[in-house]
Amino acid sequence: MPRAASPANHLPYSGEELECVSHPGVVAHLLMGLGGNDSLDAESRRLIFLDPALSLHALRLIASRHPQAQLSGLHLPTLVEELGAHALKHMALAGAINQLRAGNDRNGSLDVIWRQAVTGAALTRSLAEAQGYRNPEEAWLAGLLAQLPSFVRNAPSPQAARLACLAQVERLPLRSFLPDVLRYLEEPAERLQDAAPLVRHALAAHRLLPALSRGAPDTFAPPADGVFLSHPLPTDALKDMLQNAQKTADQLTEAIQALPSTRVATEIVRFGRLETAAGQRGNTLEGTVAALATSLTAEEGLYDPIYLALNKRTSSLEARPLGDAPAPAISLRVEGSNTAAVRALFTRGCVVAYEADRDTALLDSQIIRQAGAEGLAALPVGEGGNRGVLLICGDRDALEKLAADPRHYTRLGELAGEVAATPEAPATPAPVPPTDDALPNRVRRAAHEVNNPLGIIKNYLAILKTKMGDDAPVSDELRIIHEELDRIVRIVRGMLHEDTDLGDLRDDTDINVLINDMVKVTAPTWHAKEVRVEPLLSPGLPRLPHDRDKLKQIILNLLLNALEASPPGSVVRLETATVTNHQKKHFLEILVADKGSGIPPERMDALFDPVETEKGEGHAGLGLSIVKSLTESLEGSITLKSGPGGTTFQISLPLG
Repeated sequence: MPRAASPANHLPYSGEELECVSHPGVVAHLLMGLGGNDSLDAESRRLIFLDPALSLHALRLIASRHPQAQLSGLHLPTLVEELGAHALKHMALAGAINQLRAGNDRNGSLDVIWRQAVTGAALTRSLAEAQGYRNPEEAWLAGLLAQLPSFVRNAPSPQAARLACLAQVERLPLRSFLPDVLRYLEEPAERLQDAAPLVRHALAAHRLLPALSRGAPDTFAPPADGVFLSHPLPTDALKDMLQNAQKTADQLTEAIQALPSTRVATEIVRFGRLETAAGQRGNTLEGTVAALATSLTAEEGLYDPIYLALNKRTSSLEARPLGDAPAPAISLRVEGSNTAAVRALFTRGCVVAYEADRDTALLDSQIIRQAGAEGLAALPVGEGGNRGVLLICGDRDALEKLAADPRHYTRLGELAGEVAATPEAPATPAPVPPTDDALPNRVRRAAHEVNNPLGIIKNYLAILKTKMGDDAPVSDELRIIHEELDRIVRIVRGMLHEDTDLGDLRDDTDINVLINDMVKVTAPTWHAKEVRVEPLLSPGLPRLPHDRDKLKQIILNLLLNALEASPPGSVVRLETATVTNHQKKHFLEILVADKGSGIPPERMDALFDPVETEKGEGHAGLGLSIVKSLTESLEGSITLKSGPGGTTFQISLPLG
């Protein structure tokens, strides 16, 4: 579209081109997300359009691929995805270097103007949506770029900063009214009534923003010189939009955090380390783990690394040689262990333990004391069959740096496993079931991100346990919660078909202890229903050499089904015993019985099929399909009896 003629006082800036700086928090988070990655995640794509300088850089790259395209007809998130991780890495590094060149922002002015920028972007988008504008992403961008002059450093005047930014936006080979947002930023309001909608939305937001600084939102009044929109909005609607824009800015500020400029330098160093680790593809697993240990000892002041590899056959972590150093005599059973290594293995996150803490596992304390350290860090390394943990000791100051940013160090551990070359590739690729690619990607992101809140919960549980002491009445309940959080992580990761090897982790399980734990876990459910759960457990039962997680899922599903079917005031019975059949084969038997109305005969044939159903009357659905599948995977069998007086499920598991 032809550009409008510029008034005389809006001539393009002819002096030295001034550079815009980025917000240090946005740049730092972008470097965190991109380091060592070959693909873009949703967070990295979002961060680009949270910073005016980065947005302008992204538009340059988009315009080079789509010259003379109509910006309002483009889907910006998709175009950023097309740019790829490599281009965004260069963009993030350039933004970080410009930010460092600008010097340390001691007064926090970047935080203030960045918050104003994202508030203006959110408000512009709200106004555009209310006016029926077809591209809310472009409206967000227009509101963001209206604040671009505030990010220019060392400008001789605000007017020079605005004209310099206008010159840069005008050079974009895109068909868009974006330059006019900066061109008419200071135009009298009455001249804007005939402007393009995008310009009216962005400049209306720009003129409304000062109302936020004049007092509380309740005292808001539109500017005296007017706000010209296609369809006038009442004052209350404008006030609500301002408040919502403030809430958006609050959420973004909390997510991004106000990081000092010095943190950008730290993230540049960490980004380089992640890129170096990712560039070691083709090395052996032992080589990449040794390189990670060397990096941590040289750059983080840590020492005495120990590499523990998972032996799936024995379900244990066993020490392996690390470089030229011999392996110490350590073999650690994973089931029931509270060591930092096992917690890191199952949560797939960096775990730090200190010798002085009361809840530190005995083996961790021994390793720490032998190294003459104050604590140790456990980093999970590897995926699939190449799974393990790197333990490394250090002083509290060095370990606190790891604990303050577990995401970075966890990612280093992941790369140490991802880059390992597979010695022998299968002759024929394994068949891949036809699925929607989007679903595995969403689950993979969820499996990765779920570790963060679970890790926080587990840390607070550890703090709570320390404060209350080992003899506290609820210490057993805290232990159960801790185990169940670990199980959530293993279940979610198992959905990716990456961690199915964890399904083979075996240990000798005391079924009576496990049932008592499940009774405690479900207590709020049956207390609320006024149902009583009665365990009748035979003492001295042989321990089961089975996967504890599978046994938990079997019992929990049957117990929850029984509780759903039970009327108030009734009893759910759980029994265990050993039985011998006519062939002299020995079995451990588990009974779960309720006093419900029973399962209708017409549903018995399809009882274990994975179908949707309403709980209560028949209490049969997806849970029973899972129970049957898990029982058969343990080489056991499941039978049932059902009638008007209730239903009893019987699980038989072979012994020896």
